Amino acid sequence: MFTGKKSMLLMLILGVAAGSLASSCRKDAVVKFGEQYKKNIYIVHAENIEYVKEHSFEKENDTITLSVYCASSEPISKNVSVLLKKDIQVLDSLNYLNSLSDANYVAKSLLEDTRYNFEEGRATIGSGRQYGLLKIPVNLIGIDVDKEYVLPIRLVGNDAGFDMNSKLSTIGYRPKMINRFSGDFVGSSKIASEKATRSISPLLQAIAKNTVRMPIHNFTDDKEFLATNYMLLTIAENGRSVSILPYKNSSAVDEGGSFYDAELKQFTLNYSFVEGAEKKSVQAVIKNIDAIDQ
Repeated sequence: MFTGKKSMLLMLILGVAAGSLASSCRKDAVVKFGEQYKKNIYIVHAENIEYVKEHSFEKENDTITLSVYCASSEPISKNVSVLLKKDIQVLDSLNYLNSLSDANYVAKSLLEDTRYNFEEGRATIGSGRQYGLLKIPVNLIGIDVDKEYVLPIRLVGNDAGFDMNSKLSTIGYRPKMINRFSGDFVGSSKIASEKATRSISPLLQAIAKNTVRMPIHNFTDDKEFLATNYMLLTIAENGRSVSILPYKNSSAVDEGGSFYDAELKQFTLNYSFVEGAEKKSVQAVIKNIDAIDQ
């Protein structure tokens, strides 16, 4: 049994110890434990395998750019070289997985190797940084816009021995061709011999630097009728005058006076087409939806 003096001495010792502990906690409130998890390398935008990126027909010497990222709680202390390579199996997997969920899925094609020079390459993640870039020169001029081409790439390894994210190690890069006249448009189309004006919302597909393709009047844009329902608009180098030609087997004829307003991003089109045995003259005014609220 403790005496009164011993009891008081014990309480004093416990009080000093508690105070020291509290003081220590205040001084060392931030404790450094070092890196909290292993460094992990992956390809940015690889979550769905397919990655679609716009490329312009106006750029002859173009580049495919991919980003590789090093996830870590602390920056890397020296350069890391990451190896990537072309892998056809990535394209096979992409087509197989998409076909499972879409009975009408059309398989994507391998981007022709005449358009680029790449079998494998390296991206460097610099010291103190978290990402690096792989750049592949490519020429997409003249590519068939009615096919979907993919460059399939796999993350192979790195010279630092860091882990690689198996779910983000493959990507199917698909270029989507545009020019400054392409895009989604809305407007009206009127046949001269009719009172009614039709509302239309055509997609203008880039075909070349100054050429887009669009459906005639209010014809269906179903690709099944690609050979008969479309026409080509070619904008002159002055950026204003527009000439109209039939696409494949369509009956579109230029009636003259068509023009493009670059400030409004708007086409005024004068043309005709044959329906049955009857020639029908049309005036259409369409505006890029990106310019409507500007």
